[in-house]
Amino acid sequence: MVQNTEPQSEQSPARAAWARIGTVIIPGVLSTDRFAAIKSEAAERLDQAVPHVHDHTAAHRDGSFATPVHCAFIKPGPALETLAYDKELLSAVREHTGIPRLVPRGGAVVRYREGDFQGLHLDSIKSTVTVAFTVTEDLPAMGWAPHLYNASVDVLGKVVADHGVFPEGGEFTSLQHPYGEEGAVRAFAGYGVPHWRRPMTSEGLLVTMEFFDL
Repeated sequence: MVQNTEPQSEQSPARAAWARIGTVIIPGVLSTDRFAAIKSEAAERLDQAVPHVHDHTAAHRDGSFATPVHCAFIKPGPALETLAYDKELLSAVREHTGIPRLVPRGGAVVRYREGDFQGLHLDSIKSTVTVAFTVTEDLPAMGWAPHLYNASVDVLGKVVADHGVFPEGGEFTSLQHPYGEEGAVRAFAGYGVPHWRRPMTSEGLLVTMEFFDL
């Protein structure tokens, strides 16, 4: 695992924790009214979902790593766009991650139908922090491999060869995203920590927002 090289004495506790585990729950940033608006907006836009499907394993020039995936993305409507660029949310994400120069890139809704999945992957390096919450209460936790934080693509390729695209056991674990009605969101380093979602047995919607470090 490659750790952040900044001197630990110069890091805030939040930044040190982020460099170590790459995730944090941020409470109290999503009001009941705002969640209701985003949930309603997502439901109204289901017919706009664009399939995201590929069946190969590849390392991309932007630093991302991908294995087979089958899901769909819904572009954000006004309610989600307003949240993604909300100054209070941005301030909270900066505070809880310890990354002071973060700026928003926008958001989307990921739609999973029965049988949909995402194999082990890394998000684009342009997305320093991904913030997410669910609008469906029973969305299963995603797979999470913190012991592979900042692992090389060669290492990830061997993991897939040895354990498959949905690895289990050992140091592989999982992360649950908060249900938005609770007012909390999860921030995670999707560009640095491999993660995945096993085939769904029901439908689910996950709201995601991306932030990058200037």
